[in-house]
Amino acid sequence: MKEEIEFLYELERLLIDRKKELPKGSYSTRLFKKGIDKIAQKLGEEAVETIIASKNKKDSAVVSETADLIYHMLVLLVERGIPLDTVIQEMMLRSKK
Repeated sequence: MKEEIEFLYELERLLIDRKKELPKGSYSTRLFKKGIDKIAQKLGEEAVETIIASKNKKDSAVVSETADLIYHMLVLLVERGIPLDTVIQEMMLRSKK
């Protein structure tokens, strides 16, 4: 489990680097260049696709769409300058209520 969580932090660091460096040919670069409106739009699209996949019987589709959703959520957080830790801390606070 720890390896999986660490992967999310590695992805967050990679996205932070992509936002700073904006390497050509990177999908993340294209999103960062288009700005928050495009990033939010993509996040919304992925949320809808995840919902639709969840109504079908194939778990593989749910897993695939959820991966896209989490990726785009991380892009949005990086764009806004909100660390993943901040979201996790909020979730931990909520779990104590």
